[in-house]
Amino acid sequence: MPPLTIHIPTLMLALLSGFAMLGLQLWMAQRSRLQFLDLGIWTWGSWSLLLGFALLAGRLVLPLWLSAVFGNGLIALGLVIYNEAIYRHVLGRSLPRWLWWFAPGVAWAMTAWMLSWPLALRTSAISLVFAALLMPAIIVLLGKGWREEASLRSVGLTLVAAAASLMLRSVHAMLNPGEYLDIMQSSLGQGLTFLFSFICLIGAGFGFVLANFERIARRMEDMACTDALTGCLNRGTADALLRHELERGRREHTPVAFVLLDLDHFKDVNDGHGHRAGDAALRAFAQEVRLRLRASDVVGRWGGEEFGLVLPATDAAGARQLVEQIRVAVAALVLSDEEGRPFGLTVSAGISVAQPDTAMTAELLFSLADRALYCAKDGGRNRVHIYDGPMQPVAGVRRGAAC
Repeated sequence: MPPLTIHIPTLMLALLSGFAMLGLQLWMAQRSRLQFLDLGIWTWGSWSLLLGFALLAGRLVLPLWLSAVFGNGLIALGLVIYNEAIYRHVLGRSLPRWLWWFAPGVAWAMTAWMLSWPLALRTSAISLVFAALLMPAIIVLLGKGWREEASLRSVGLTLVAAAASLMLRSVHAMLNPGEYLDIMQSSLGQGLTFLFSFICLIGAGFGFVLANFERIARRMEDMACTDALTGCLNRGTADALLRHELERGRREHTPVAFVLLDLDHFKDVNDGHGHRAGDAALRAFAQEVRLRLRASDVVGRWGGEEFGLVLPATDAAGARQLVEQIRVAVAALVLSDEEGRPFGLTVSAGISVAQPDTAMTAELLFSLADRALYCAKDGGRNRVHIYDGPMQPVAGVRRGAAC
């Protein structure tokens, strides 16, 4: 029975087809309107690998120096470009500049220097170089990247498998030089290690596509739920969370406090210092609020200069203590406009509390906090008022009435 082998020319054709398909899909993906993706960089890496494999496969018709030196050099360049894509995606910065020049240069120089060596030794050495070139990306993906998109974990594990297979190929070539007499020699060991090493890179490419679109989906979800200027939840999301907390408060028999915060005379800030200064003031105010909230608390922007706080398991005294801290911190802020002119802020607040034994709706809780807020405004602003009237709708009562 003849020994089991893998036909290397067929294997090379399969890998060329795989990288061509990956490159085409990446090219189509990065041509979409979402052009801030890092897919364009990975695409160039895939084209570099494709051309490198094409040169290696052309050994039968090309001079050895052209096929080996430039083929391995382009594969090394493709791996460096993959590292660049991962660095940008995970760390938000480029690879160290020296790696761009050093890594492909080493692959070209080593291959040119080893042209007279037996193929087994050349294969062993260049496989180790390729495995080493995957290490920067692997370190990033198994570190910070592990806490990013779930798809990046598959990319990291796939690259680990590729690096391990390349190292195994290096050892196999040293121990079985008879299977590496020619790059097109049919051999089970050479074929399996070659196939697995680079099929993993194709799999990593598809994983990287998924990671990019997973990030897109997360950003779109964030944009749908948060206010772009302040980073607070938008009114729709915060209102839904208020309803949820009221239901949970009834189940767990805990009060829920709702607070409306409104910046005093904010129109004067926009008119006197410009809308850029007004935007900066809103961001500073939101930051001061977030610094004092618990993980379970929610802050949402209800519109303009009005914000709402949802405070689970909080009674009137606890809500007042928190909001007083916010009021004092906001009054202590010293801001300035683009011309360096200083200005300050003050905030008024209205608090209403839903007790667990009352059938309080989100609409009613908001309405009562709104009435308390206008009592604070009517009382001179820069103050906190707690609604302590009847906990049901009062016919004919308008904002600011019944303080």
